[in-house]
Amino acid sequence: MNVDDIVAEKIAAARARIEATKRRRAALAAARQRGLAHRHAQKLRNLEASRQREASPAESDGLVYDDVVVEVTTEEFHAAVRGSLARLGLTYAELEDQARRRDFTSAQAQSLWVSIGGAVNTELLEEQ
Repeated sequence: MNVDDIVAEKIAAARARIEATKRRRAALAAARQRGLAHRHAQKLRNLEASRQREASPAESDGLVYDDVVVEVTTEEFHAAVRGSLARLGLTYAELEDQARRRDFTSAQAQSLWVSIGGAVNTELLEEQ
């Protein structure tokens, strides 16, 4: 056995590994697609069943059900903001700076800014 035969065997083995990997990935991708299709179909069935359950009482008693609206006072809002900022370990100024730079330290910080950005009275926030 010479060097060319050894190299040819190694190349053939590498090609076989590559082909096996391609087949394995294709099988996994197909299984994933089947699973996603099943999951989406089940989700649609659940949504349809939920809509039917919600529609049935309204049709039977003739009432229209609206969404629930919760109103909070200014003090409650600012207390919630203080608590959220404390959990994140940030001040409002730091959060505002992160928003200005568009570089948030976490997804929670970005979510908080989307929820409260510009709606906070900093004087009321610092009072308590």
